[in-house]
Amino acid sequence: MLVLDTHILDIIRALEYENLNEVILVGHSYGGLVIGGVAEKVPERIRRLAYLDAYIPQDNRSAFDIISGLETIDKNRVLQEQGSEWLVASYTAEEFGVTNPDDIKWMNPRLSPMPWHTHDQPLRVTNPKARKIPKSYICCTDFGNAQFKALELRADWEYHELMKGHDVMITAPKELVRLLETLENK
Repeated sequence: MLVLDTHILDIIRALEYENLNEVILVGHSYGGLVIGGVAEKVPERIRRLAYLDAYIPQDNRSAFDIISGLETIDKNRVLQEQGSEWLVASYTAEEFGVTNPDDIKWMNPRLSPMPWHTHDQPLRVTNPKARKIPKSYICCTDFGNAQFKALELRADWEYHELMKGHDVMITAPKELVRLLETLENK
């Protein structure tokens, strides 16, 4: 089983084991591919998908296919010198846009590498029921001209902006919670 499939299955199993329905799934960054994959498999359990500065799944395309230049960036970050060329070093808290010294001190030791194959597996996006799930995109605008910027959203997507770095759950948790609560009430 591929890494993306494993992450998708983890969420599906949690939904099934806990018998969760009418769920709002929030996917951050790479997590956009995960929630998109979950929606493909169990759309009947999902009320809304919220993409938080996240990849937007495209049929039969991997993260490397979706984001131009990402494969080269990741190749430069592989942990080859540690004998772990299958792992990509995490960005630092500062690279994610975190500026508060206390947050940086808390966050950096908790960051870990990601498996290379999280980004090279294509995702099938073909389920018509999944397409009908309401979707929101939350763009973290201070992350720069981001690879995650939602440029080609369909008209039926809601679009929101938070003027914070990529890890807005760290830099502006209250603002994020307020925004997510508005989505819950729709």
